[in-house]
Amino acid sequence: MRARKICSDPLCANIQPCSAHAPKPWQGSRAKRSKLSGSKQQKRAQYILRKYDTICHVCNRPGGTEADHVIPLAENGPDTRANMRPIHGGPDSCHSRKTAEEAHRGRKRAA
Repeated sequence: MRARKICSDPLCANIQPCSAHAPKPWQGSRAKRSKLSGSKQQKRAQYILRKYDTICHVCNRPGGTEADHVIPLAENGPDTRANMRPIHGGPDSCHSRKTAEEAHRGRKRAA
């Protein structure tokens, strides 16, 4: 029999899993769900960018630099080519704005 663990929050004495300090549902979802190695993920991203001619699926302009899941993995989207499209990457980009919106929806679901 395993010893019971206390919540990872230093001010909480609850036994794990502690509902007050549970991990956010969107944290680490990619690592848990993707079954592809890093090199295969890179090849898939290059394929997506070529197939859709780098047209960003958010703003419909060319120059997408990353492959993005249209339906996020955290929202039970499939990790397949059919669910991926090009998107502009970098700070203050289509990808960062879309990710912020997804995180906001995730926080609302968790509340």
